[in-house]
Amino acid sequence: MLSCNVVKRVEENEHLLTEANVYVNDKKNKTEEINKLLYQRPNNAVFGFPLQLHIYNLARPNIDSILEEKILNNPKKLKRKTDLLSRKQLEMDLESRKDFNAWLKKTGEPPVLIDSTRTIKSKINLEKYFFGNGWFDREVTYEINRNDNKRGTVSYFVKTGDPYVLDTISTKIASPVIDSLYQASKKKSIIKTGQQFRRIHFDNERNRLANNFRNSGVYHFSQDYISFDIDTVGTGKKANIQLEIKNREIRNADSTARVPFKIYKIKEVNIITDDTYENNAAEFQDSVNYNNFNLYSYDKLRYRPKALTDVVFINKDSLYKDIDRQRTLRYLNELKTFRYPRIEYLEN
Repeated sequence: MLSCNVVKRVEENEHLLTEANVYVNDKKNKTEEINKLLYQRPNNAVFGFPLQLHIYNLARPNIDSILEEKILNNPKKLKRKTDLLSRKQLEMDLESRKDFNAWLKKTGEPPVLIDSTRTIKSKINLEKYFFGNGWFDREVTYEINRNDNKRGTVSYFVKTGDPYVLDTISTKIASPVIDSLYQASKKKSIIKTGQQFRRIHFDNERNRLANNFRNSGVYHFSQDYISFDIDTVGTGKKANIQLEIKNREIRNADSTARVPFKIYKIKEVNIITDDTYENNAAEFQDSVNYNNFNLYSYDKLRYRPKALTDVVFINKDSLYKDIDRQRTLRYLNELKTFRYPRIEYLEN
């Protein structure tokens, strides 16, 4: 009876997905990393039993029309009910049935039906995954088996071939400042000769470089300036990499210019203690200089300078650093004194 019940809500010409397997080089791969690439996986099971599917199947798909037909539109049954219950009690009873039916649907899990479109999307996902991990010559196929008992399986077959490995790694860096910073941190590079090609390594290296530059005074730098040129033509399963970092782009109204990046330092740090939109056009009424920090207030200064400057990690004459900005904002928020603290950098 339970076996029949799993396809209770499966229509004719539909098939419940009971298995979705991935075979990599003829071996079944059950890892979560691979399985999560599939757009369709069978219903969740506890010790092989699809409990949530059974709960969902207990719900009536058209509970409103069923109750109307069996009770509200049936004079004899409606009379028997109202003889036992008041009309209000009957309505409450019907609502409770609807609520319970809704709970069954919410707690349960609808049947996962084989969908050819989702199968193709899963195939594309697998192709992208293996390509992104160095198997450029991979081949992915699939097979759908539909049985007469409204059940079916989908199998994916991956032939990877040999992976590509990184060979030469060269650079083309336009700004001397950026080139110096790169060379100083080159040993920490995430991409290295002899590694299997993995796209995630290039993403992580791009993040590492951008963070390094922006924490070394390069105020205008962003990841968009970093690109990798990958050459695999006639290399025999090897990938030659060129890291390219362009000069800073400055856009004007009708032109674009490229200029070398520069190192920025902090000229001064101003702390406005009672900044509001209403005070934008007003003049400061109070100010204090404390340990190279300038504190301003539109009213009388109500805070001890040391209490504020102790949580500000942006210091006069220091290099611009993203991390100083992040730490300062975090500590200012932890004070729970200011509603919306913000930090604004103005280029001198």
